[in-house]
Amino acid sequence: MRKNRKKGLQLFLTKKYQISLAVLIPLFLVLFALGPLYITSGNVEDLLSGAGSTASLSPDTLSEIRNTLRFVMVVSAVVALAVGMVLAYSILSPVRRFLKSLGIPATVTEGSVEEENFGILGRDFSAMMTSLGRYVSILEGMSGGVMVFDGSGRVTAVNPSAEGILGRSAHDLIGMSVSDICSSVVRSPEMESVIQDGLQQGLLHASREVRLMVPEGDEVIIGLTTSLIRDPSSDTTGLVATILDLTGIQRMHEDLQQRLRMASLGRLAAGMAHEVRNPLGAIKGMAQLIQEGLPDEDPRKKYGSVIERESDRLNMLVEELLSLVHGQNVFESSDINALLVQARELARPGLGARKAEVTDEQGELLLITVERGRLVQAFLNIFLNAFEAVPDGGRVWFTTSYLRDSRMVSVEIGNTGTPVLPEVRERMFDPFFTTKEMGSGLGLAIAHQIITSHGGTISAMSMDDKTVFRVMLPERR
Repeated sequence: MRKNRKKGLQLFLTKKYQISLAVLIPLFLVLFALGPLYITSGNVEDLLSGAGSTASLSPDTLSEIRNTLRFVMVVSAVVALAVGMVLAYSILSPVRRFLKSLGIPATVTEGSVEEENFGILGRDFSAMMTSLGRYVSILEGMSGGVMVFDGSGRVTAVNPSAEGILGRSAHDLIGMSVSDICSSVVRSPEMESVIQDGLQQGLLHASREVRLMVPEGDEVIIGLTTSLIRDPSSDTTGLVATILDLTGIQRMHEDLQQRLRMASLGRLAAGMAHEVRNPLGAIKGMAQLIQEGLPDEDPRKKYGSVIERESDRLNMLVEELLSLVHGQNVFESSDINALLVQARELARPGLGARKAEVTDEQGELLLITVERGRLVQAFLNIFLNAFEAVPDGGRVWFTTSYLRDSRMVSVEIGNTGTPVLPEVRERMFDPFFTTKEMGSGLGLAIAHQIITSHGGTISAMSMDDKTVFRVMLPERR
């Protein structure tokens, strides 16, 4: 029975017996258009032929009405036929092109249809869907981000890893141009330059380090690799950008370098402490002896005061250096909010005559085990930096929270004001680096050393009109 049905289908597809959609669709539309008109015409004819209904109509008028009806029917048939032919062509043309690309003849002649050929299209379509599913699974399963751009630079595909790195969903990204993404989403002209190099010049990059500023305001460091998509004639039709998040690795590298620098500086400080402090004590003592018995108007007394003051300043510098090297660790349970308030109030005189709004948003009672005095010193140095940078009428704040998933305490200390330049932000934790006229450049370096010695991290973000220091400390019960 099934074999007879297939044989009937073969006969239906032969040139002699096939009924083409190119005929059926226009014919259907013509009948669909003429049916209602034919019925309407019959009703009108019955009405005109009724008794007394034509008494007031001349034969010429009746003839004109009938001719108008016939004209409307002819015009409707022609329009329906034209629409049907256009519709049939729009349906059949893609099918013919698809069959031609598969090597299957669009016109089937009698005797040329083999039984196994009926499954060619189905098998090829099934293989195509399997291949597409495999491609999607691979794309979504990749740990690195993948973005696909067409020849005009618009995004056609994004995998979940890329969504996470860029901070936007595929729904938002697909259809956007590379210039829109790099200006409004990640704010990275460097990324746009790398992708345009591939699309316009065929110049590819491998693991190019690029910095992005994602919507949340965080800086993300990525390794960007590009490769071209080519058609069978080797023309470029698009580009694939592979994105690897290097932020964690880069931060670990920077932290290691910082630790090595601080260790070297600590050894230097320990070695020079006695060599410097003892002469300083002698210089200050001699200056005090020189001033004894001198009248106030004697210039030598003034010179002695200068020697004393500068000796104290050098001694303070040595003390700051020595704070990089500490002895026995004494940890005790402390309320992080109380430590922050203490440090803030100690730093508040740094405002001087300026006025600023000072606020805080304290989380739950956060008891952690820390070196209390040293941690207050770290927070004090950060607050001093914030109070010195905030403009008149600005704001200084801190927030605390507990991240249960990572069991970390998060502290953010921020201030409004002119954003910090990227090249300054990269070096602000380096010893002796400062942009101030009267600064040792050790405050933030000491804060970094204290926080990392607690197993924590410190980073700085600067965007628009604010700068925020983020400190992460592990929970210790």
